[in-house]
Amino acid sequence: MILSSSWVIPVSSPPISEGAVVLDGERIQDLGPTAEMLRSYPGQQVRDFRGAALLPGLVNVHSHLELTLLRGYLEDLAFWDWIQRLTRTKYELLTREDLGISALAGVCEAIRSGVTTLGDAMDLGTSLDALTASGLRGVLFQEIFSPRPEESDDRLSDLEGKLANLEERIGFTTAGRNGPAGDRSTRINLGVSPHAPYSVSGTLFRKVQQWAASRDLPVCIHVAESEDESLLIEEGRGPMAETLRSRGIQWSAPECSPVQYLHRLGVLSRRTLLVHCVRLGAADFPILKQSGVAVAHCPKSNWKLGHGWMDLKQVFRAGIPLGLGSDSVASNNSMDLFEEMRFSLFNPSWFGRRDGPLDAGGTGEVFAAEKALHLATLGGARALGLSGSTGSLETGKQADLIAVDLTGIHTMPVYSPVTAIVHSARSSDVILTMVGGEVLFENGTVTTLDEPDLKKRVGRILQKMKPAGPA
Repeated sequence: MILSSSWVIPVSSPPISEGAVVLDGERIQDLGPTAEMLRSYPGQQVRDFRGAALLPGLVNVHSHLELTLLRGYLEDLAFWDWIQRLTRTKYELLTREDLGISALAGVCEAIRSGVTTLGDAMDLGTSLDALTASGLRGVLFQEIFSPRPEESDDRLSDLEGKLANLEERIGFTTAGRNGPAGDRSTRINLGVSPHAPYSVSGTLFRKVQQWAASRDLPVCIHVAESEDESLLIEEGRGPMAETLRSRGIQWSAPECSPVQYLHRLGVLSRRTLLVHCVRLGAADFPILKQSGVAVAHCPKSNWKLGHGWMDLKQVFRAGIPLGLGSDSVASNNSMDLFEEMRFSLFNPSWFGRRDGPLDAGGTGEVFAAEKALHLATLGGARALGLSGSTGSLETGKQADLIAVDLTGIHTMPVYSPVTAIVHSARSSDVILTMVGGEVLFENGTVTTLDEPDLKKRVGRILQKMKPAGPA
C-alpha cells in the first residue's frame, strides 16, 4: 500500500513535499516523492491524503490511563490533598472494572489525538487490557508502593507475581514472545515503577532496582516534582513528612535533592525514566547525564498542579534523552500532545536575558518547532527505549504513523508543515492513526473500540461519583 500526502514529515530527515510512504504489512518499506514511489512500486493500492501531512505517530512517554475517569474531579486542591483524595477515590470508590473502563476511555482519547505509543504507569493492570484491545503500542510500568522499609521483601514478592501475570497475559516466555507477527500483544513491553521518593522506602527502591536490572526491565520514577517532596527529602518536614509520622513511619531526611537521593540509592541507570524533574539544582544535571537516565517532561500537568516548570533549557543543553508526556488527565485534563509541544516551546527557561527568546544554548541554537516535534516523536521513542522501531518514518521501522489535516482555516496558509503542526494544529485535526500498519482511527471513528458503548459505560460510573471539591 502507498500512502501519499501533501507533505511527509519523517522527523529523522527533512520534510518531503508531495511525498508518499510505502507500507509492507506492519513495516515501512520505503518513502520519498510520490511520483518516485509510484514508479518504483507499480500496482500498489494508493491512498491519497491531499492537504494533510503524514508523520510518525506521537509518543506520550508518561500517562496514567487508569485515572481517566478523574478528569476534572480533583480541581483546585493543594498537591498533597490532591494525592490523598485521588488515592481514596481510586481504592474506596472505584472498582477494578471501573478502572478498566477508565483505561479504555484513555486509549480511545489517545488514538483520536494521534498518539500511537504510550509509556503508562499502572497499578491494577487494566492498561494492559486497554492497549491490547485498542492496538496501541506501549511500555507499561507496573507501579509499586510502600514507604515502610520492613515491607520491602513482601512488596517485591508482590511485584514479581504481578509481572509474571502480565507476562503470561502477553505471551512472554524466557525464549521471548511467542505471539505471531501482527499480534497486538507484541506491541507491548513491560517495566516497573517504584512510584516516588515519598511513597517508596529507600530499601524498596534498592531491591526493585536490583531485580529490574537483573531482568533488564525499564524503570519509571516520579521525582523532583513538588515543593512538598523537596521539603521531605531536603529537610524532613512539610505535609508529606507529617503524614509519614502520623502513620508511624520513621523518616530520616537525607538532606539532599530528590535526584541526589535516588543517585545515592544507586537506582539511576540507562533504563530509568524520571518523570517531572521540575525542581532540579545545578548538581543534579551532571548526575542525570552521567547515569544515562531519560526524562519525561509533562509541562501542562506541572503548571496545573502548581509546581511550575522544568528547566527544559538546561536538560536540553545537557543532552539528556527527553520526551513529552501528558501525565494523567486527572491533573492535565487532556491527552493532547499538540498542546504539550506548544507548552515546551513557551517554557520560561528559554527566555533568559543573556540568551534571548528561544535560544537553547546561548550560541545561537534555537529551540523551535522542529525540536518540539522531535520531543513528541523520536525523542519520546528514545526515552522509552523504542527508537529502533518507532518514532520516525524510516525504512524498516514499524508503520506507526498519523495523518494531520492542514486544510483548516486555523492552519492556513501552510508555509512550513512542521510549523503548522506545532504552532497551529490541534488533536482534532488528526484524520488517520495507524499502528503497525493497522488502522485504529479513520473517518472520525476509532475502529478497534466501541466508542458509543464506552461513553455509556463511563456515564453509568459517573452516577456514583461526586466532585471532591476544595480541601
